[in-house]
Amino acid sequence: MLETFGSIIKEEQVVALEKGILPNTAVLENLGLYPGYYGAHIPEHEKPDTVFLIINKKIPTEDVFRYTYEIRKRTGINFEGAPATITIFNNEYQAIRVRNIAGFENVAEVQEYYKDYGVTFAKQKRLEGVAVIQIKKIFRVEHFTDRILKDLDDDMFYLKIDKQLTWGYFKKITSQVRHNVTVSAFDAALAVIYGSEVLDLIRIYSKSITEDELKVLHDKYEEFIKRSF
Repeated sequence: MLETFGSIIKEEQVVALEKGILPNTAVLENLGLYPGYYGAHIPEHEKPDTVFLIINKKIPTEDVFRYTYEIRKRTGINFEGAPATITIFNNEYQAIRVRNIAGFENVAEVQEYYKDYGVTFAKQKRLEGVAVIQIKKIFRVEHFTDRILKDLDDDMFYLKIDKQLTWGYFKKITSQVRHNVTVSAFDAALAVIYGSEVLDLIRIYSKSITEDELKVLHDKYEEFIKRSF
């Protein structure tokens, strides 16, 4: 088992949350949970449980994790908090991604506790659209094969790749991969983890994907990447 730090870049549909938050603060919720897998048909038991608290200035990563740890201890609310950067309509916003807060009933309380640690929130904004989101997080993974890692907390796998990809290029080759494989039910994102070595990865989310299907995806991604480098 490997527990290490890294980041993930993904694309999600977001909209401003207007109820259950501190007055005149900017909070976004994600509407499209793993859009490449579920599309618009999200099962009731898989409804989004994530919000993004938009903040006025960037906070050191270690501070966000420390504040979150202390808030969990003080409140008993078992949520995850992580630094995030959200790009929407060519504007970039700093945020704290709050996950596992089903129903959003504790959002305002969590905001209040972050304020106790000096976090200041951006004023309410009416944002809605497709956002590119980068999240810094702790990964808990194990080797599934020599070239594929398995997430120990979610239905995710990570395909090792030999090149660092831009988001635009990644979207392009993901579209090409989808049109050249029979595996259709998966959501893909970019990831990188840092340990004794830096690993560039493609994150695959699927509840039913097989080892053979993962290998097919991996081979096809590598094929299209090699064509461009």
